Amino acid sequence: MADQDPADVFAFPDFNRSSNWLTLSPKLNSQFFHVDLDHASRPTEGYIGVKPANADVDGFFKLPTSLLTTDLDGTEKADGLPAVTPEPLHDVDLQDLDVFDDSWLQKEEPVTNEPEYKTWDGFLMPDVAQVMPLFITEAGPGAYDAAIKRSGDPLGIGCTESNVVQTGPYLIALLGLAFGRGSIFFVWDAEKASFTPGLEDMRISGYSTGVLQGLQGRCLDCGNTTRFLSAYVQHTYKTHPGAVGVALAKSVDLILLAVQKILGGRVNKVRSLLQLQSLIEPIHSILVYLKSLIVKASRTKTDERTLSLIFEETRALEHGNALLKEIMREVLSRVSEPWANFAEKWMGVRGEEGVPLTKENPGGGFVKVENVAAVDDSGFETYETDYILDDGRMPEFIPSDIALAMFETGKTLRLLRAYHPEHPLCQMGLIAASRPPPLRWHFDWNSIGNFQEEVENYAKRLQKGLQFWSSNPDAIPQRADLVDNSVDESYGLHLFGREGAQLERELLASIEVLNRPPGATVEEDSLSRLMGARLFEDKIIIDEVIAGFSPHWSLIPYHSFGPLVAAQARVINREYMKLLFGVHRLRDHLSLQKQFHLLGNGVFCSRLSHALFDPNLETAERHAGVAMSGGVMGLRLDGRETWPPASSELRLSLMGVLVESYLPPSSTRARLVEKKHDLPGDISFAVRDLSSEEIDKCLNPSSLEALDFLRLLYKPPPSLMPVFTPVILLKYDRIFRLLLRVLRMQHVTEQIFRDTTARTSRWHNVDNAARRFRFEAQHFVASVSTYFFDAGIETPWQRFESWLEAVQRNLAKPDDKSEGIRILSPDELRGEHERMLDRIMHTLLLRKRQQPVMKLLEDIFTSILKFSKVTHLKAADKETKGSSAKALYATFRKKVDVFITVCRGLSEKGGYAEKPTPNDAMTDDGGGGEGVKGEGVKDENTIDRLLIKLEMSGYYGHTRG
Repeated sequence: MADQDPADVFAFPDFNRSSNWLTLSPKLNSQFFHVDLDHASRPTEGYIGVKPANADVDGFFKLPTSLLTTDLDGTEKADGLPAVTPEPLHDVDLQDLDVFDDSWLQKEEPVTNEPEYKTWDGFLMPDVAQVMPLFITEAGPGAYDAAIKRSGDPLGIGCTESNVVQTGPYLIALLGLAFGRGSIFFVWDAEKASFTPGLEDMRISGYSTGVLQGLQGRCLDCGNTTRFLSAYVQHTYKTHPGAVGVALAKSVDLILLAVQKILGGRVNKVRSLLQLQSLIEPIHSILVYLKSLIVKASRTKTDERTLSLIFEETRALEHGNALLKEIMREVLSRVSEPWANFAEKWMGVRGEEGVPLTKENPGGGFVKVENVAAVDDSGFETYETDYILDDGRMPEFIPSDIALAMFETGKTLRLLRAYHPEHPLCQMGLIAASRPPPLRWHFDWNSIGNFQEEVENYAKRLQKGLQFWSSNPDAIPQRADLVDNSVDESYGLHLFGREGAQLERELLASIEVLNRPPGATVEEDSLSRLMGARLFEDKIIIDEVIAGFSPHWSLIPYHSFGPLVAAQARVINREYMKLLFGVHRLRDHLSLQKQFHLLGNGVFCSRLSHALFDPNLETAERHAGVAMSGGVMGLRLDGRETWPPASSELRLSLMGVLVESYLPPSSTRARLVEKKHDLPGDISFAVRDLSSEEIDKCLNPSSLEALDFLRLLYKPPPSLMPVFTPVILLKYDRIFRLLLRVLRMQHVTEQIFRDTTARTSRWHNVDNAARRFRFEAQHFVASVSTYFFDAGIETPWQRFESWLEAVQRNLAKPDDKSEGIRILSPDELRGEHERMLDRIMHTLLLRKRQQPVMKLLEDIFTSILKFSKVTHLKAADKETKGSSAKALYATFRKKVDVFITVCRGLSEKGGYAEKPTPNDAMTDDGGGGEGVKGEGVKDENTIDRLLIKLEMSGYYGHTRG
């Protein structure tokens, strides 16, 4: 068979093929891997045409045929306008190759002489006949082929039945096979989804089939992988699974295109199997790795999980293949762009094209909008729509503190846009003029250093712009200034009311712009440049090794995203916090809560106590046939039988108590001289929502729960809602209810003393038990109230005030003197506000785990109320029913003894430990404040102060029993 003519062995290709077929030969290498972009010449197989409703319209406005495609998900849009499906960059029509050189049919070529075997003997003695070579390797490939074909197989190679093919076409076929193109030697089997040899046991002259099997198998595997990757790219472009999936497919597309170009430029250099193998090996390793990566990525369900997977795969290559490491770093940068773009838009670094990110349109990233439920102590739920950080949509490689800072920065920016839309940070003009660096990966120290320098320069430019705006509010460029000057500002999509000629001119101008050739973005692509420079690189320059010195992978996300996030958070938080303390008067609103909810205003406590308990005031209760005198009215809780009071009684009794009692802070007192009724916020008395069981307790005026229906209703301004959340207002309400009970107990103990000692009292014979009960009850209530107001409220509040002053001082410092000082966010301010209330509730025994202790205290208060009723009746010389003073005193002493024992046990457990928060790990003082504990530090155990007040001399311990 070796003696036959090659034309008898192989069928020559058809010379009348279409022009879009790829022709490959050593002399016509300029056509290698040529991509025909003419859609009309492509096969129609695999393309779907969709005919819209207006496809039959004739005239100028007829929809072009080239636009009749399907949407990215394979379905036509509802409005009949199709979406543009991305076209793969590499040649997806992998047609079979014509591996034979047919140029001899076009013109005559001189016959080339076969190379002769040269020896030194033939050169020195040309006239002497040469002796036949002793070794088969010296005899050339012909002798080796003859030995292989010899019957009996003397060499034991096992290739006696092999078919010898031409060397040049075979090498070209292998090179085309490596990139998924079939030929007469290798045919694509669609059922098996693999290439199969077109001729069994083929080899080239001078080589056995065993030697060729390794290289042929590697090229076959490479070709199958190329077909797989190409199909993946086409499928992804058509189905559009997600932004990260499309970015990954685009990266694979660029790699396939780069390999096509590189192989096309080196095809004429392939002269041997070793050269071909040197070309195939690096390409094979890249393509096989990409296939395994895509298989793993196909199992992920979200874009963020795919992004985390690519990060882990890139980190695993840190000490592996150098070229794969560089390629995967570039791929990681590309697939991270959709997520980074959303993060930039959320933080305000990038402009929001189209619909802005709001609660109605959160954008579908790591931010979601939900109804946050707040449940009060009675089980009543209130819902508030707010932004929520979706941890499941945040890539795993992003550190938790950076993710939280990123989320809070965008949330604060939305607050700024909602309540101060005129602020320059709400416009993209100032941001664009400050030239923020993009949010992308930085893998080496040089790049990280340059990035940090860019961030510092951006922050300085932004601060200068804000300073300039403070003195020139109208000088900040607006969003319209960012539009290209070449675009007509008056342009708009106005179709109605225009003439057809005008519309035709505009559409023709638009078509002319679209028909311009695209820029050479593919050739200048960084991934293509990397493939072209490093694919067949043999040496690594020392400077590149030094420049590529990278930090540990656990630090790369910090240095890649942390500086810009921190700089943007610092600027936005600083501006909004200034507005909170300045324009919105946050300290005034906090002082309002201290004075009223926490009973920190002495005038308010006195006015409220008189309005609720003073028996000398005129009653606000209506009686038939009795006219009211119009004097100062009160509810007179201890001197009435009907309870609870009507709403009209509450209005008459509590009218003016809040406004006339309010004491503005010293900073605002001067400007409120003429406006005495100017309260910071909307605060008033209201009726609390109670359960049926709680309502039954309120019906008894002698019960401890008689005033539980009364509450203070405070509605913070919308700009202060991040600081005064429903949960915080609920805690203020619970504290106020307890303090109102304590205020009542103070009045009751004073009334007991008056009832037993007044001249007008009819209780002449006060027994010893009643006398001791009177003194001990007054001492107990005074000790508890002093402990609650001093240790429970004043100490945490003063610490919180000092912390606020430190925060405000930091905000007032110039920018050049505030380096290294952390600026808090409104959410961190809310967190510190809530922790302060938690400390107060812990000291006031209002936490959930302290309910048994509070139940003991309520029982003691109930015993005192019962004794107060007995003394009041005896003072009025009325008969008493129920328990006597001696029995009530025994119950009181027993409860107090148990309460003190429990307090001693609490004093041995240590102080109050706060819940750890992410912000505690960042700072110990919350921005410069003194005295604020960090994570893992417990507050002082203040229960000892109550024990000292109750029994400094050990009275209850010595008189037990």
